[in-house]
Amino acid sequence: MKHILLFIFLLFFAVALKAQDNGESPADIKARMSAIRKGTDWSDPAAAKEANAKIEELSAKLTLAIRNKNSPQQQPTNENENTARGENTAGNDTKSDVEKKNEMQQKIDDFGNKLWNQMMAIVREGGAWDMAKPLREEIVEEYKDDENPTVKCKECIQSMPFLLINMSMPHAQVIIDQMPVFKGIKTLVITADTKGSNVNLDEILQNAKGYPLEELYIINFGSSVSGLPSSVGDFSGLTVLNVLNNNISGLPASVAKLGNLKTLHTDINPINSLLSIVSSLKNLEQLGVGKTGISETEIGQIHHALPKCKILR
Repeated sequence: MKHILLFIFLLFFAVALKAQDNGESPADIKARMSAIRKGTDWSDPAAAKEANAKIEELSAKLTLAIRNKNSPQQQPTNENENTARGENTAGNDTKSDVEKKNEMQQKIDDFGNKLWNQMMAIVREGGAWDMAKPLREEIVEEYKDDENPTVKCKECIQSMPFLLINMSMPHAQVIIDQMPVFKGIKTLVITADTKGSNVNLDEILQNAKGYPLEELYIINFGSSVSGLPSSVGDFSGLTVLNVLNNNISGLPASVAKLGNLKTLHTDINPINSLLSIVSSLKNLEQLGVGKTGISETEIGQIHHALPKCKILR
């Protein structure tokens, strides 16, 4: 039986994006992105479209440049030489493993780039939210052979860092019931293909309470999610909180306790104020407030309280 759930989780919200490495440093790429933002006439639709396309391409290159910069060094030369002479068969096995990992990384990069562009287009242009679109066509045949969503591989359960719960899928509750057996989930995605899908966030976050969560996404529920449980603030290791495209009018006060939070996206929600919550988040680097009710006055106050935070709208 194919472990299609593992494949989905690994690919669905991978942070790496595909790009050609042209030797530019992250600082160089950031400078190019900044120049495009400053030099574009955003009132001109054609110019704005062209600029957004270039920024998306550079964002992919930036991610790759950062990943390459932080990648571990190659194995010592003498070990490679031994392997080349056939003196170390374990080395040959390691090389094979590396090649397999590189192939998987390439697949992750390909899908990640498609997913990132899909998300940015939705935030920028509006329209129907379809997180699964880049993935659906590629694995539809796999789904035909896999009717049972239960994860049976114990090794997968222990090592899997991503968990996706799509409340529009018929077996979503099966995954929710299994949540306590997962041990290493760092990225949790709770979403729905159809707005208005019912979801019990209290139950899901309770089942996730033992996770070493770093990223939490609650997206595309529309009117069925009008608020977040206060237990969101219990995940002290969170660096990313994304609540795009819901009906949230305000964040719970417990979010102010997330001192490690670097990215907070509240776009496409009827939120009128965030100042009291975000002003204490001194490590916040990016705040998304597009299509919310937050006033220009408050945006200025947030900028004053968090001068290093980039506010996206």
